[in-house]
Amino acid sequence: MPRKRTGYDAACYYDGKLLGRCTKADSDAYTLLMNACGGDAARVLREYAYFSPELKAILEKAALMQADRNRTGGMFHAPKSSPWGEVQSCEVLCPGVFLVSTASHGGTMVANEVAAVLSPAAKKCGFKDKGYICYEEDAQEGVVLRELLDKKLWNIPDRIKDKAQFEENLNQSIRQYNPEYWRARQSGRKAAEVARSTTPAKEAAR
Repeated sequence: MPRKRTGYDAACYYDGKLLGRCTKADSDAYTLLMNACGGDAARVLREYAYFSPELKAILEKAALMQADRNRTGGMFHAPKSSPWGEVQSCEVLCPGVFLVSTASHGGTMVANEVAAVLSPAAKKCGFKDKGYICYEEDAQEGVVLRELLDKKLWNIPDRIKDKAQFEENLNQSIRQYNPEYWRARQSGRKAAEVARSTTPAKEAAR
């Protein structure tokens, strides 16, 4: 009877920081692909289509770190203006992703340099403006929050006491305003679950 996997047997790092734990095969693939693309994680995400969920999350974190380093001396500056007017307040959700408010409206702005961490379906929900992919508040910005939560790049703030209800409201809003994105997300999650369940069987057959 094959031994059941109890955990990951390797990990991936970038610039001395732990990006995530994974299998030895994913760790080897991370090194190989990064070398093939000159160490550019965003390029790896663009040019290669198939990753395990763990390796994809690791590459997305590396891409964010690299974009943050390459932009204006290693730090993304909060935008001063937006498609909705002059920015009055700005919250950094993660490097290069900003939740902005103006006098009358607002939304979420994702710098082009970090757009590789968004799924193709998520990118379609926004619009481009002056170096950013922008998402209207209420109707579209929930897509960005869902993506960041799924990829563990953002956590629901402590000021929100009922986090489960917040997440359910987020999902309900996406299902209402962005049904195509929701279907794509659910399909991707099902495919990832199938991949996880079949991997041990494939390894046992070797």
